[in-house]
Amino acid sequence: MATSEHRAAEEREPEDRAAHRDFSQDKAAQVICWGELLWDLYPEGALLGGAPSNVAVHLARLHCPTALITSLGRDELGARAREELAATGVDMQGVQEHAQLPTGRVGIVVHEGEARYTLHDGAWREIACNETARALLASSRALVFGTLSQESPPGLASFRQALASLGTHAITVCDPNLRGGRLDPDLVREHMRAARVVKINDAELVAMERVYGLADGIAWLLEDMQVQLLAHTKGHQGAVLYTRDASASHPGFAAHPGGDNVGAGDAFTAVLTLAAMRGTPLPRAVEAANRLGSFVASQRGATPLLPAPLRDEVDALLGPAG
Repeated sequence: MATSEHRAAEEREPEDRAAHRDFSQDKAAQVICWGELLWDLYPEGALLGGAPSNVAVHLARLHCPTALITSLGRDELGARAREELAATGVDMQGVQEHAQLPTGRVGIVVHEGEARYTLHDGAWREIACNETARALLASSRALVFGTLSQESPPGLASFRQALASLGTHAITVCDPNLRGGRLDPDLVREHMRAARVVKINDAELVAMERVYGLADGIAWLLEDMQVQLLAHTKGHQGAVLYTRDASASHPGFAAHPGGDNVGAGDAFTAVLTLAAMRGTPLPRAVEAANRLGSFVASQRGATPLLPAPLRDEVDALLGPAG
């Protein structure tokens, strides 16, 4: 059952959506999210998802002008995805249409609050770094990406072009997709080297240490991969943020029965991106990211509407935009 704050957010939905659309149209995108948009197929119905798409939605709802660069099929799911994504305020200029491949889908079954995924191929495997994408990238302040859409040769080639199209001062943020412990050593290493900011969870850290033979994956990322801001998330037990010189932790918030963990990490990544852009002190950044991630984990689906008090609280913790 929705909380009173969540119901209030739902009642404001038409007004909020119009405001987001106006905001994204009035300002050039500051953040570009690159990668998959997928339909999350729950037994009870379909919800829009895909990690980069989720991050873009959370950023837009936090009033950060954000564009998504992805590819959809020429099908009903693609048309529905365009409509729903546009309503969140995400800049749609970078959303492409693939002539052959379908819109992406992932089956999700939630067991005891944990999601299990069955991924289906789709247009997101062949995102193009076209003229529109290059223009968006050249003027952006940050690029957020995972690793999933780069697992295909065309996807990786386009992503390398995307990195080359970024301005010299843009922040690169990577949240790798290592579900089930799968890890392509060369691909992940390349992405870690390309990122100034990285978010990993417990399972991903274990997978990296196993595959690369590491005694300390955190030190490897900070020292060998030269990551400048690293987030290690631990589910409802909170998270730790690291730089080479400092760290800050948050104990997290109690788990909420009835929700799922789908999209909670993406919400964390959205806040982490804003913190990196604003230079937020680590203790405030880790609290803000945990607050948003915890709320998403308490709800069903990856991008629930945000209660206005929570959005304002996160913004206050992050501090003024630069």
